[in-house]
Amino acid sequence: MQQTQRRKNIRVFKLIFSVILMFSISVGFYIFNQYQKIENDEMKRINDKHSQRLTFSTDKLAAVIEGVDDIIKKLTTSPQIMKFTEQPSQSSRDTLENMFYFVAKNEAIYSQIRYINNDGIELIRVNNLGVQPLRVPTAQLQNKSQRPYFVYAKQLKQGEVGTWPVDLEIENGELSQPIQASMRIISPVYHQQKRQGFMVINLSISNMLSAIDGLHQDNVVTKIFEHQGHLLASDQPNETLDNLLHNKAGSSLAELMPNLWKQIQSSENGRLTQDDAVYSYARLSLGEAYSPLGQYIVISSPTDSPYVQQQKQHLLVNGLLILLLIAGICGYIFKLYNQHENELANSQLIEAAFNGVAGVIITNPQFALIKVNQEFVRVSGYTQKQLLNKSLYQLNLSLNEHQVAAIKIQLEKDDLWKGEIVGHNKSGLQYTLITRIQTLKNNIGQVKKYVITFIDITQRKLLEEELRNQSESDPLTGVWNRRKFDKELDNLTVYTKRYPDYQACLGIIDIDHFKVINDKHGHDAGDVALQKLAHFLNQQCRETDIVARIGGEEFAVLMPHTSAAQAEAVLNRLCRIIDANSQFPFTISGGVTKVKDDATLAYKHADIAMYRAKKAGRNQVIQYDATTTSNTQIRMTSSSKLSVV
Repeated sequence: MQQTQRRKNIRVFKLIFSVILMFSISVGFYIFNQYQKIENDEMKRINDKHSQRLTFSTDKLAAVIEGVDDIIKKLTTSPQIMKFTEQPSQSSRDTLENMFYFVAKNEAIYSQIRYINNDGIELIRVNNLGVQPLRVPTAQLQNKSQRPYFVYAKQLKQGEVGTWPVDLEIENGELSQPIQASMRIISPVYHQQKRQGFMVINLSISNMLSAIDGLHQDNVVTKIFEHQGHLLASDQPNETLDNLLHNKAGSSLAELMPNLWKQIQSSENGRLTQDDAVYSYARLSLGEAYSPLGQYIVISSPTDSPYVQQQKQHLLVNGLLILLLIAGICGYIFKLYNQHENELANSQLIEAAFNGVAGVIITNPQFALIKVNQEFVRVSGYTQKQLLNKSLYQLNLSLNEHQVAAIKIQLEKDDLWKGEIVGHNKSGLQYTLITRIQTLKNNIGQVKKYVITFIDITQRKLLEEELRNQSESDPLTGVWNRRKFDKELDNLTVYTKRYPDYQACLGIIDIDHFKVINDKHGHDAGDVALQKLAHFLNQQCRETDIVARIGGEEFAVLMPHTSAAQAEAVLNRLCRIIDANSQFPFTISGGVTKVKDDATLAYKHADIAMYRAKKAGRNQVIQYDATTTSNTQIRMTSSSKLSVV
């Protein structure tokens, strides 16, 4: 009897051992496959992230360079600098210095903007090293005639833009504090065919890299190298400064990573995995003038991020737990206990899910509600009694026929649909749900029920919309800011390019003698004047018009579906109302132009027209005449000739 029981026990033990061994092998294969999948998915994610980062950074750098080239050309040919060179009075100097100040304030990449005469003496300088730009007093201006970049500047011809390689900024023979690495953009200033001096703009390398590195992804390092592989810029600023301060030997990419450098030399772009890191690179095409800014951009990130390491650890722990669970189940009444535990766990899971945080709706095959939980009662505003037997189509969901048809097709195909659904509750308030619809079928494949689960993300959507509006509005006046204006102007140029008969106009408005208001009555009065003008423009313009504050006292009005004559009439009317109304302690000058297929050109034309209005006596509106051969030729209609206050 004992021998028989022993044999039975041995058979049971062998059975249990065989089951454990079989499952152990299966779990081992599963862990190995999942481990490989995690690594492959991580490499794919890194490659996608690098491609996105490279495309964004190269495009952004090209845009930054284009903006720098445009601004230095505008500064060297601006009416303000021409006036200063012709009549170097305190007033013309203040005007030019203010222009430098606002340019630096709007662009953090400019660490210095200077005007230097032919003898190398700084006449005007604005520093931009802190929170706000700083106008450097005359007594602190320096002689730069012995600096190598000034010797180089004297070789430039009229209209040329030159660059001086990345270097540390020096003040009075000492490194400036805080230490800044910058590149100098230089262009001579000519007036009446004679060189008057030089415009010098210092580009902050760290700020420029921040401008092009807008994605801010974790564990990703961006660096820019010159043609010999020496580091010019890094989003780890201390690394750039250390390289410039100490000029370390053996610190070039060719010496530190010869395999990567060899591959970079042989192709325009590519990728290399080395030393537990992935390196992606691309050759920069900045043009001859700006090539000192860098020849190559390289981004890198570790192959094993903390997230991947955590996933691998979880996988190993889960695998071990599975093995232990299998051993326990096999040792304790294998089938019955396992079935009982699974049924109990499933029952608890269903109960917890149905009454948990997520919303649950159960419908019949015709989408009539059979059961809902308290979360959907809260979201919809109806009671459970009111909801039962109501069709899903009666719940004020923003789903059209095409969307419903697409959902049904997806459910027929995969028995599962995921997406966002927007609806309105009993009170008419809008809500947004992240929704999952799953099909439950019987043994012969017929649909028995639909289980709809969701998470209410209404508050998150509202917060996103609020943050979006804040990022695109001017905090002082409440109208749109320069970022929103640039986006809408680009949209208008797309329409005018796509539809030749589409008409749109841009008007630029500037408060006359705004500096006098600030100087005489204080900046509080200036702020009030800006707010009054913004409020007035919003009241007078159409809902389809875009009113934006694009500079200190400068506003822009984008007018879609508007001809040039209509736009000119609108701005003239605004000008007359302000001139005649005592509540406005100022007058305005404006420029109008058509918006065609070039946003930059449209802005330039409107700006030229506005400054011509200023020059013609202020308190008037001038239309840019695009039919003439000269880019500065304009006409002033008789309706815009108003008296100057």
